[in-house]
Amino acid sequence: MNKITTGFSDVDASERPDELVSYLGLLARVTVGLRREGYALAGLREGQAVLDVGCGAGEVCVELTGLVGPKGRVAGVDLSATMIDAARAAAGAAGHAIDLRVASVYQLPFADGTFDVVRAERVLQHLDDPEAALREMMRVTRRGGQVLLVDPDHGQSSVALDRPEHRRVFEAARRALLARISNPHSGVRLRPMMLRAGLHDVRQRVQALEVPHAAFGRAFFLDQLLEKSVADGVITAAEAGDFVAELAAREQRGEFFALAIGYSVVGTR
Repeated sequence: MNKITTGFSDVDASERPDELVSYLGLLARVTVGLRREGYALAGLREGQAVLDVGCGAGEVCVELTGLVGPKGRVAGVDLSATMIDAARAAAGAAGHAIDLRVASVYQLPFADGTFDVVRAERVLQHLDDPEAALREMMRVTRRGGQVLLVDPDHGQSSVALDRPEHRRVFEAARRALLARISNPHSGVRLRPMMLRAGLHDVRQRVQALEVPHAAFGRAFFLDQLLEKSVADGVITAAEAGDFVAELAAREQRGEFFALAIGYSVVGTR
């Protein structure tokens, strides 16, 4: 394998769209604390109109309907028809009326000032032009409304390891991850980007997210990252196998610990 990609730049063209839908569900569970911190930061409340940009499989849209209540409005957009189909199924199963549309973050299908809160979680990291996306999100936010961005900085992720040879393998895998994402340090860039865009009262929260062993491999595409590192000659197949075995052994001993660093940043339009 000479090149690895997350698949989120074009879900519908992916060979594994169902796997990507499932992956988003996994991350929604891992990042629940970070997401709710963002809701509090934005002052999300009943009766508001909220847009979830890059809504994926719709879990968050369903969650948002419970926060804004029957007098509120929730809309979601995603570039992928596969994701929107999954989101509509989730909304139907929950019995909620949610406005879900296939659309680009660069061309949101709503009038100026439509929403009280516009949010994007784990979206800007995948964009080549996040500042243009932010400008479009601001356009559909009402004056005095809130723009909420949530993203990680993948360079700050870590895992507890004792031996230098295992640390070397992890660092190789992390470098491969940074290379596969368009904007891998997005989280740490959010606040200055929002200030440059003209948002005011910009507030930031940083949270360490513990990633359990059961989710670690999938959350970080570990198999593909190790395969890429082996193919590039950075590590050997034996070293990769030993690293995976070490993670499993640490989990068995109750010593496994991994974390990701997430940023929630809110600005007023």
